[in-house]
Amino acid sequence: MKSSRTLLFPLLLALPLSQFAAEEKADSGLAQFAGVDPNEGTTRSTATRTPMLIPYPGRTENYTRAKRTCSGVPGITVSRGGRIWATWWSGTTPGQIIERDLNAYTVVSTSGDGGRTWKEVLAIDPDGPGPLKAFDPQPWVAPDGKLWIIWHHTGVKHAWTIVADDAENETTGWSAPRRITAGVMMNKPTVLRNGDWMFSVYELVAEDRSLMKALVSSDQGRTFHVRGAVEVNYDDSLRPQASEPMLVERKDGTLWMLIRTTQGIGESTSSNGGVTWAPLRTQAIKHTASRFYIGRLNSGNLLLAKHMGIDVDPASVGRLQRRELTAFISKDDGKTWSGGLMIDERIGCSYPDVQQTADGTLYVIWDFMRSKEQEIMMTTFREEDVLSASAEAARKVAANRKLVSKGGTPE
Repeated sequence: MKSSRTLLFPLLLALPLSQFAAEEKADSGLAQFAGVDPNEGTTRSTATRTPMLIPYPGRTENYTRAKRTCSGVPGITVSRGGRIWATWWSGTTPGQIIERDLNAYTVVSTSGDGGRTWKEVLAIDPDGPGPLKAFDPQPWVAPDGKLWIIWHHTGVKHAWTIVADDAENETTGWSAPRRITAGVMMNKPTVLRNGDWMFSVYELVAEDRSLMKALVSSDQGRTFHVRGAVEVNYDDSLRPQASEPMLVERKDGTLWMLIRTTQGIGESTSSNGGVTWAPLRTQAIKHTASRFYIGRLNSGNLLLAKHMGIDVDPASVGRLQRRELTAFISKDDGKTWSGGLMIDERIGCSYPDVQQTADGTLYVIWDFMRSKEQEIMMTTFREEDVLSASAEAARKVAANRKLVSKGGTPE
């Protein structure tokens, strides 16, 4: 039967520390470790151009993997049947970090064999070589089994999405792209107990003010509305540069939003379903200024993936703080955490995203050295591995590592 959705095809045809120190000196400012607003250097525009969907980018001249000069900010999701979907964004300007590369676009890749082999099936680009780029993507399989790909445009930051009915097929058809909301919703949503989908969205509304919005859909993604928001005001003495929020619903029904800041992971809570929120508090969890992951597991426990130990103060470590990507478990809704299981010990690993499947397997994706190695990595383990935090569990994590993509290499 012919689908009513738009079909895809007709749209458009480990480094030693000494070596790293040398690379750091060559990379002025090492901005890939500092965190840069992807809008920086972009002329703000009200352009809402519908993005291009480029099938099988490896077959094209402009979107082939070999032309990529920077790659990072990955996301991962797994279909009910076990097909893995990964997203990230890549740039093509030599010598430019990914956040400042104006020729950047989102990549969608998939694996049907547990991550051993991958095929890039889609690139998303607002305007080709123009000044807009598609950044901060996130894949998500909704409770109804449909696959969502969410990404954002520079200029005016809007979240866009396409949806596929068939998440089991690499040649699936995609819906027409549509805008969801103003702001960046780069992290996975939480499905609340009442069935609502709640996304956490970062929106910079003024130079000295941003909102961490609780965006809700009560009709399986047909419509969205902002239920409430955490307001963050900046001044010269306190500039937490809040962004990249994630949230979970606690067992007592309250909502707990964790927020990346320059002062660690901040937090806010809501006891009325996200309508009103407590003021941002930092630092709730010690961390460097980088994305983390938090989510509810099948067991009811929480999983946190972040850099270094749960009590390590990044200021004591020095400048190279995006390292020692580690997983932790909390059995008491974030009051205490397990000892920690190492995912990647290397300097330059960052931006974890996690998906647990019905059989208990945890799929973790992250990037390594965005402007040099351009590696998108994946591994698998289980909750009991995190709880044991044993040398054997760490060896399992390392043995299960797979390369999803390496920018700058031939197809």
